[in-house]
Amino acid sequence: MKKFLFVLLVNLFVSSSLISQKISGTYAIQSIATTKNLRPYDAGNHNGNKIVLYNHVEWKCMTWQFIYISDNTYQLKNLFTSKTFQAKELLDKKSAAIDQQPLSDSRLQLWEFIKKAENNYMIRLKGTELYISALSTQTNSEIVLLPESKNALQSWKLIAQNPDM
Repeated sequence: MKKFLFVLLVNLFVSSSLISQKISGTYAIQSIATTKNLRPYDAGNHNGNKIVLYNHVEWKCMTWQFIYISDNTYQLKNLFTSKTFQAKELLDKKSAAIDQQPLSDSRLQLWEFIKKAENNYMIRLKGTELYISALSTQTNSEIVLLPESKNALQSWKLIAQNPDM
């Protein structure tokens, strides 16, 4: 009985430590596999600009303000462009491109941060089974939505930053 209670308490502790806490502030979103960050291509602010991987620098174009919606769901506002990114059309429900758009109430701008370990997240488009994924490790490689895989290119960490530029 004591062993059972001990195992139960350990499981409860581990489970509760993986429950995500509310994220607030501004962060770079960095690929764990590449140590590159999400940013609008060439720091462009036009609608439809693709979102890519870029080497970590503490710039506004690589910094995202987390706008809490509910539970583990957020909108992300780029500090440089004041825009967000969203999924393009979900035609086949198996993949989608991501591009930059003005903030709106679109469901295609709602992102669930699913905590896998300490500062290790998968980022899922709310209401789908599609996750933010890098296509390669190269600088300026495009970011897309793909089904969950064991690929490290779907794991992300947050780096707190408050850039001046």
